[in-house]
Amino acid sequence: MIERSVESIIQMLDADYIENGGLTRMVRGVCIDSRKVVEGNLYIPIIGERVNGHAYAVAAIEAGAAAVLWNRSEPNPPAQVTVILVDDTVTAMQNLAHAYRRSLSVKIVGITGSNGKTSTKDMLAAMLSTKYVTQKTLGNQNNEIGVPLTLLALSSHTQCAVVEMGIERMKEMEMLTAMVEPDIAILTNIGTAHMVNMGSQANIAKAKLEITQGMPKQGLLIVPDQRLVADAIDAAMREQLRIQTFGIDPDCTACLHDIYQSTDGVSFCINDNDDQYFVDMLGEIQAYNAAAAYLAARELGIQDKDIALGLTRIEKTGMRNELMQVRNCTILNDSYKSNPQSVIAALDTMEALPSAYKIVLLGDMLDLGKEEVMIHYQLGKALAKYNIQEVITTGDLGCYICQGARSAMKHDNIQHLCSQEEIVTYLRPYLNMECMILVKGSRALHLDEVITALQEDGE
Repeated sequence: MIERSVESIIQMLDADYIENGGLTRMVRGVCIDSRKVVEGNLYIPIIGERVNGHAYAVAAIEAGAAAVLWNRSEPNPPAQVTVILVDDTVTAMQNLAHAYRRSLSVKIVGITGSNGKTSTKDMLAAMLSTKYVTQKTLGNQNNEIGVPLTLLALSSHTQCAVVEMGIERMKEMEMLTAMVEPDIAILTNIGTAHMVNMGSQANIAKAKLEITQGMPKQGLLIVPDQRLVADAIDAAMREQLRIQTFGIDPDCTACLHDIYQSTDGVSFCINDNDDQYFVDMLGEIQAYNAAAAYLAARELGIQDKDIALGLTRIEKTGMRNELMQVRNCTILNDSYKSNPQSVIAALDTMEALPSAYKIVLLGDMLDLGKEEVMIHYQLGKALAKYNIQEVITTGDLGCYICQGARSAMKHDNIQHLCSQEEIVTYLRPYLNMECMILVKGSRALHLDEVITALQEDGE
């Protein structure tokens, strides 16, 4: 974590200040939540939609904050510690993170894409940890607040960092990449997530490829073998970058072959090497994520044997393609988020897993723009291609999945349930049955709470 004197923080931000308690006091780490402040933190109050963090500055100081950032427009700055005056605390945090990043001797890999960012991050961090002191984005802190927190959490001893970079709107990546300055960038894929803000997949690709703008000359851009490669090549040429690809095409830098999925995970080979890699994560898509991580790891000097070793030591982020056993029932928990591409990937994963009776619980996919109703309806129709015995939908948009499924599937075990209580009540009897339930929906629906309730019933 950042360890600097209050005076040094002020200089890094080129900020005005109100001195209370001396400028030589050391800051150790930053915190945006007054309830989580520990001794020596720099407290950074954020103005949110419902809560203004400035109101909790005194509580943060009582918990041990060494200094406080403060919006000039906010009245009554606290008098107990030095107050660093800024025009906007979020922007100041980003500027501090950038200055701190530049002070470190660390190689940074930035990861973006519509799906697979977190899994790729977890895999790559495990690979790099076999040789280097490595840190990674914790959880899903990948936005304009999470990314600076990730950078400011880096130790001065960290040699490699894997930073997840997520965006929802055009031009957001420009700010993130200017802050992070990644030496290597991975673009996992381009889907339809956040279409409502970006308008088209072409715009999504353009926005995510802005990650190249913060990279050094001759940095490495890693992209999948799909239609956006032409755009990636253009972006790489503009920024004088190198480019490598991953996928199943023989011309890919990392060519996948012999991909095999089981209930334990997925195995695969890369290029002419017939040695198998294995990752205990579900879904063929994980082989692609691993191939992207493989290229970044090789670029940073990790040998094949250590890449294989790293894949056995992954510290996984939860609620993504997790198999859970509750009595006789197997639950495939992929409840963290949902978009059309990730739903199809989850269905493909379920299709490859053995079970005589399969149930899918699907909720809304958000931020899809003006075509959202038709996208949900078409997804429902696509369910007919799979060996599924029952379909349950939920959410305002989930009802259109239900309608699409009813129009295409040959059985009528399809229904729309409105509440978590209804879902849990309906699914509870299946805990005693040998079956598999896929749970997939946008985070806003909190379908993980359905799983928690079923687990409690199963105890």
